[in-house]
Amino acid sequence: MNLALIHSTACRDLLNDGELEDAVRYCISQGIKPPVPPCAKDSPDYLRCVEVAKETMSDYGWWEKRLKVQHARGRKQAADRERLW
Repeated sequence: MNLALIHSTACRDLLNDGELEDAVRYCISQGIKPPVPPCAKDSPDYLRCVEVAKETMSDYGWWEKRLKVQHARGRKQAADRERLW
């Protein structure tokens, strides 16, 4: 199972449907910090937020890198816990 592909596709679908807030929430639910802050649709920066989100959150490589970092941090934390026992 290729998680980076699954997550990038899910975000791409949300963003193509105009669901920036849902795409941001999706990232957060996966334990990944989104590249953009939540932007209100009436915000002057909204279109820029959408552009940045589409460039990053729908990109396979962006997800792959963040998932690798997340996995490495999880392994380190697990190892640190083991040393404490």
